[in-house]
Amino acid sequence: MILQCLTCWLGFFEAQPEKRSLGQYFIWSKMPNSKTDINNRGGFSTDMIGANHEYPEGSYEKRKEIIDAHTLYTQSLLYFYKTDPRVPKELQDAIQEWGYPKDEYVDTENWTPQLYVREVRRMVGEYVMTQANCVGDKVVEDGVGMAAYTMDSHNIQRVVLEKDGKKMVKNEGNVEEGGFGPYPIAYRSIIPKASEAKNLFVPVALSASHIAYGSIRMEPVFMVLGQSAAVAASLALDEGQSVQEVSIQKLQGELRSNPLADGSTAEILVDNDDEGVVVTGDWGVQNRHGYGPTLLKNAGKDNSINTVRFSPKVVENGKYDIYVYFSGTEDASSQTKIIISDGNAEKEVVVKESDIRVEGQTRGEWVNVGAHTLEVGTNPFVTVSTEGADGAVVADAVLWVPAK
Repeated sequence: MILQCLTCWLGFFEAQPEKRSLGQYFIWSKMPNSKTDINNRGGFSTDMIGANHEYPEGSYEKRKEIIDAHTLYTQSLLYFYKTDPRVPKELQDAIQEWGYPKDEYVDTENWTPQLYVREVRRMVGEYVMTQANCVGDKVVEDGVGMAAYTMDSHNIQRVVLEKDGKKMVKNEGNVEEGGFGPYPIAYRSIIPKASEAKNLFVPVALSASHIAYGSIRMEPVFMVLGQSAAVAASLALDEGQSVQEVSIQKLQGELRSNPLADGSTAEILVDNDDEGVVVTGDWGVQNRHGYGPTLLKNAGKDNSINTVRFSPKVVENGKYDIYVYFSGTEDASSQTKIIISDGNAEKEVVVKESDIRVEGQTRGEWVNVGAHTLEVGTNPFVTVSTEGADGAVVADAVLWVPAK
C-alpha cells in the first residue's frame, strides 16, 4: 500500500509541475508556538483512502491494526517528502523546516497516540438531524447547541477507470456543501428513544444522518452538547425524571442564564443580525465567513462615514472586557475605528489590520478593545466606523465578557 501510494505521488508531481508549495498538497495551517495543524488536500495527501472501512465493527485487535497502518502511512509520507530526491526541491526545502513537536506526546515518541475517527456508529434517537436542519429548511425548537460547519465528508475509495484506451485514477466520495448559517441541534438528537433507554445521553455519536454529521462533528460543538447533556442530567436527577421528561424550556433557560454553570454573569453577545443594531450608511450583507449567519461589509471607497452600532442589554453592574470580531477579507482596510461607550462617556480605539492574529482553520478573530465598567439602566454601545478607512470595513459581532 505504501509503495503504491508513493508511486501515485510521483505521478502526481509529474502531472502538476506548476504546483510547488506545501499548501497545494496539504492544509498546512499555522498554529501558535510555531506549530502547524496538517490536514488532507488534493487527490493524494494525508487521507489513507479506503483503509478505514473495517474500523466501525472491528475488534480491538483489528482497530489497532488499522491505527498502526494509518500511523505508518502518515509517517512514511512525511519521511518521503523530507528525504526522497524525486520530490520537487521547492517542496523538500519547505518541509525541512518542520519536525515532530518536542514538547508534545513525549510518551509516544512525539507522535499522537490518537487516531482521528470522525464518524463510526451513531445512535438513532428521538430525532434524527438531517441535511434539512443544516440548511435551515427545518429548524428545531428544542435546540441545546449550535453547529455551523460545511457538510463535509472525505473520499471513501480510489478506483482505476479506463476511457478511450487510457487508464486514470479517480477518488470517489468527497462532499463539501456549505453556504448556510449556524443552526440549532435538537435535544432529542442526543437522547435515545424512550422505549430503549431512559438514562442515557449521547452528545458525540448523536442521532444524525451521515451528511448532517459531517457538519455537526466539530469538537467545539461536542463540547457544547456535552455541557448541555450534563445540565440536563442534573435536572433529571433533581426532578426524578427520565431524560425524555426533562423540560426543554427549563434546560434552555439554564444554558442561557448560567452558561458557565458556576453562577457567574453571562457574557453578552450582540451579532449584526440581532435586534437593536443600528446601521447607518451603505453596508452590504455577506452570507459567509462571518461569526454568525451574516456579516456587514462596507467597501470603504468613498469619504462618507458609515457606522454600525452594537448595544448590549446589561443585567448586572460590573467591569466587562470588550471584544470585536474581525472577519478576514482580502481587501480589508489597514485600520478600523471603534467607538466605545460605557453609557456615560465615549472612547475611540483604532484596530490595525496588521495586529489581528488569525491562525488555524478560521477566517476571523476576536480582538480585545479594552475594559469598561457598565451599569444597569445606562445605554452602552460599541460602534464600528469607516472613518479613516483605506479599504473594506467589516461589522460582525461584539462580545462583552464579565471580568473575573
